[in-house]
Amino acid sequence: MVKKIVAREGLILLGIVIVGLAVYFTGRYFNNLYLIQHQGVKFKVIQNMKYSLVGYTPYIRLMSFGSSIAIFGYPIVGSVRFILWAIGMLRKK
Repeated sequence: MVKKIVAREGLILLGIVIVGLAVYFTGRYFNNLYLIQHQGVKFKVIQNMKYSLVGYTPYIRLMSFGSSIAIFGYPIVGSVRFILWAIGMLRKK
């Protein structure tokens, strides 16, 4: 019983981290492509706020979102699962 619980939780954790890293590296890949394509062009920080000195803002946000999933995904899922379990336990009585 305990082995099944540990295996299930481990797979959930691993899945969430893999999804988060996949999102992060997808954003990083597209950001690197953007930087390579615009290597010779000066960034227009003031004229267009979608540009920054490190890349294209949507790709930077995608990278940030992916790292947030990898770091905070499991605690959030665990908290939601606990809340649902607690509600179910309280409704039984």
